[in-house]
Amino acid sequence: MVLPATFSAFIITPAKVNLGLKIVRRRDDGYHDIYTVMEPVSLVDTIYCEFNAAPEESISLQSPQMMELDAESNLVVKAARKMVARAREQGVSIHGHWNFWLEKNIPAGAGLGGGSSNAAGIIRLLNDFYKLGLESDELIAIAVAIGADIPFFLAPELSLIEGIGDRITPLKPARRRYYLLIKPAFSINTGWAYSSLNAPVASDFSGYDIEQFREQPEALSYSLENDFEASVMASYPQLAEIKAWLAESPGSLGALMSGSGSVVYAVYSELAPAVRAEADARQRWQGSGGEFFLARNLNLFHS
Repeated sequence: MVLPATFSAFIITPAKVNLGLKIVRRRDDGYHDIYTVMEPVSLVDTIYCEFNAAPEESISLQSPQMMELDAESNLVVKAARKMVARAREQGVSIHGHWNFWLEKNIPAGAGLGGGSSNAAGIIRLLNDFYKLGLESDELIAIAVAIGADIPFFLAPELSLIEGIGDRITPLKPARRRYYLLIKPAFSINTGWAYSSLNAPVASDFSGYDIEQFREQPEALSYSLENDFEASVMASYPQLAEIKAWLAESPGSLGALMSGSGSVVYAVYSELAPAVRAEADARQRWQGSGGEFFLARNLNLFHS
């Protein structure tokens, strides 16, 4: 198989929000089984990917927004190394240098899955470049070995996510939603958030209403819940303040912390109230160091 000596491509990788998140149980291997609905949104990172044939294999990553970047621990590099190794196993590798330039717009430590989305984009790209022809279950196995949120981003659309992130059930069709995302000046470490969970995990877990997120007559509100909120907001009370304000903003159908935080969002069925809420939020928290993002839901892989 002949592969190109040089190659370049741009890939776009979206953020996600959690429309509800329940911790089902702590597993014997130390991971947690979850039950969550994830939805991709229009806040995106861009990665420029370049390959050049060379006598030695190497992988590098640069990002102008990440001045203290530790490339070896970044999920982009981890994903690329996994895929290069898989190509080598299948006898279709070519020695060369991969260089990735990451334009980072999705904030880190925010519960938006930006790093996981970046990694999934690299997995898809290198699967195509090396012509590996890996099926969905094989790609998911590679992805989940790197990070629990990555499998969702292999084909991001409104989905129910179960297990450790490896069981994905698309929920079609999705309603149009608009989001105001507020990230305070601080980030949340996901490992700390899991270790800080103080709510008992029920053995008779029964989930929550996922039908509310599909296309249907307009709802007056969403029923949203996130098991991380109690412990995280106890340590970071500003998040509770932001959530309460967002929940009361005109046109809001509900507010929730995404993932383990620190982003808190409100969801709207129309763009106009989201735009007004963003302007009000910027004025209210002016000078706080927070970030404010307007986004809509995406269905990039909707068929």
